Amino acid sequence: MPLRNRFMKIAIDIRALMEGKTTGVEVYLVNLLHELFKIDSKNQYVLFANSFRAVSLPSFNYSNVKLIVTKYPNKIFNLSQKLGFLQMEKLLGPVDLFFSPHWRVVTLKSSTPLVVTFHDLFFEIIPEFFTARRRLWHAFMDYPKAARRAKKIIAVSDNTKKDLEDLYGIENSKIKVVYPGMNPPRPSAPSLNQYFLYFGTLEPRKNIQTVIAAYERYARESSVKRKLVIAGSSGWKTKLSIPQSLADAIIVKINPDEQEKSALYQNAFAFLFPSFYEGFGFPILEAARSGKVVVASRNSSLEEIGKDFALLANAFRPAQFARLMLELEHDENLRIDLEKRGWRIAEKFNWRTAAEQTLRVFEEAAV
Repeated sequence: MPLRNRFMKIAIDIRALMEGKTTGVEVYLVNLLHELFKIDSKNQYVLFANSFRAVSLPSFNYSNVKLIVTKYPNKIFNLSQKLGFLQMEKLLGPVDLFFSPHWRVVTLKSSTPLVVTFHDLFFEIIPEFFTARRRLWHAFMDYPKAARRAKKIIAVSDNTKKDLEDLYGIENSKIKVVYPGMNPPRPSAPSLNQYFLYFGTLEPRKNIQTVIAAYERYARESSVKRKLVIAGSSGWKTKLSIPQSLADAIIVKINPDEQEKSALYQNAFAFLFPSFYEGFGFPILEAARSGKVVVASRNSSLEEIGKDFALLANAFRPAQFARLMLELEHDENLRIDLEKRGWRIAEKFNWRTAAEQTLRVFEEAAV
């Protein structure tokens, strides 16, 4: 389908960036928008955020991009949107399309096309992994209603698309799978002390206790006894239970910056990721792009994305992860082959392609 000849005014909700975190959603949003603005100088973009307090947002310095930040208290603003008291067009002016890269409740004119990105639906599958406050937030957001209201939906994986179809009854033709991109690692000083690495948000879904249990079994059987590094952003409902006998062998790093994160990946021996569910799974591609073997769960999008380069195991079986960890130490040819394969595959995920496909969705939704 050819692109529209006239320019559009596209509003983008960037409220997901107000918390200053670097989880998968923020990585997706910042990188996608930068690439989108690089390839599209025709359309006009209005970025929207709201915060009563001062907030630090990433800079998007492009001639066709405008930032609007309103100053309402967030709870009052969210309630006004939920109840339909304040249409976004009154704040932003008329728009040809509204894009929500991570759904936050909004009220739009019925004639305004809406595009929403869904990253995962895990909160629907195992809600008990979330705090009562987060479950209330999910209910308030009313994701099924957002999916029905959207003219087009972007799913970050086939797995998320299937969940939208199965759980919300969304028709297949309405959903477009657009894989996120992957940034090359930042150069870092090499380390001789290679370790097993877990990196991700510290929350129940990530199944970090299986990482620890697998490492405990590995440490009993390995003659090398590499250390384990558990790193990532602070989350919820997770208290790490580290055996006293391994207190000196397990290193925990909370909220490392981007340079530290890159160094952790590049200096690891292998990457462990036994998550119960992932909508896309940035960490396994980040590890692969850094030239590291991935040992991940055989489920959700992890199997979809990692099937050709990752060693896959049952998320409920720490012994399977431990066996694969030992196998990597004993079989150098296997490790080298998987490292090369993972790097080649991860390199194919790029933000330019993601931005081009996203722009195409905008064009289709605005018709």
